[in-house]
Amino acid sequence: MDTIERPTIRLINGRRMQCKDIPDAALCEAVRLTPAPPPATGNPAPWRMAWDVHATLEKTTGPVPDKLFLAKVRRLFAKGLLGGCDCGCRGDYHLTEECGRYCGYCGAPPNIPE
Repeated sequence: MDTIERPTIRLINGRRMQCKDIPDAALCEAVRLTPAPPPATGNPAPWRMAWDVHATLEKTTGPVPDKLFLAKVRRLFAKGLLGGCDCGCRGDYHLTEECGRYCGYCGAPPNIPE
């Protein structure tokens, strides 16, 4: 069985690609454009699988190494723009604006109207 080997580094202008080379808006838009599975009971946000988001992002940016993709995702989690799981598993990524309320696993601050 033939498999496609993913790049482990990518050069941009003669240097290794870094997180700053992937715009925050591009990754957030990739999450937005990636189809979400049907909502599960009790799941307030439409989550997407990491590999699907990664593939959507690569349609606009070109190849992005796996470790760099995960590093960028972690930065967006820290900024409060994305929620889900950043451990490198399946992802469950969603935009924190889609939560509406604190969902208990994304780490987004509560957005509960008073």
